[in-house]
Amino acid sequence: MELLELILVLATVLGVADGGTIRVKDNAGQTTTVRLACINIPEAAKQPYGLAATQRLKQLLPSGSPVVIRSIEKDENGRTVDEVFVDNRSVNLRLVEEGNALIDRKSLHNCNENKTQFLIAEANAKNKRLGLWQQSKTHTLRGKLIYEEIPPVRSSRAYRGDEFFLITNLPNQSRLVLRPSRKVSRAQLQSFHNQQVEITTVYVEATRPSSNQVACPVDTDGQCMPQGNGYQVLSIVAK
Repeated sequence: MELLELILVLATVLGVADGGTIRVKDNAGQTTTVRLACINIPEAAKQPYGLAATQRLKQLLPSGSPVVIRSIEKDENGRTVDEVFVDNRSVNLRLVEEGNALIDRKSLHNCNENKTQFLIAEANAKNKRLGLWQQSKTHTLRGKLIYEEIPPVRSSRAYRGDEFFLITNLPNQSRLVLRPSRKVSRAQLQSFHNQQVEITTVYVEATRPSSNQVACPVDTDGQCMPQGNGYQVLSIVAK
């Protein structure tokens, strides 16, 4: 791809081709096809959420909308690959926040100014099962539920919130981290301590909160360590 000098251009939206491509006209009257940078959009013809992404982009960028374009590069088809802003807010980032787009990690360095925001946005959307993340699969697991009270001291374990575990009935007796949910509270999980249970769960990925929001242990990149991964319990019965 051909790298471009990073410049900001005022433009007007002419239309939305799909969830990741728009047509704009700049103030000089030049019409350009723009592909949204640093994200991947499901193809509407192949994946159900591709159509939803296209419809959402049409809502965010109706024809005639004024936008600011930050040009990054040109792709092999001659389209400019840009970050698009409305009211000083990145539309690319907003699509990721709402679960209508995935991060394109190969090109994320092109959005380096808000790279961390993209990563946090995708993790949060996945954790909340927004948009295309709604396809998360549930799992039925059996084993002994263990509750381990977390000492009231600052530690990595306290930060992660690891206090409920399932010792599975599988031959290797895996130890899985369990998480409460809106359907099964922390108190309910605690009441099943040391019992054989059958649970329905969905796996949730860890997120990285912003160090501006919480006090957190950091990794070698200076970012908050991930927290909150594990099997979120949707139902539980004693066996």
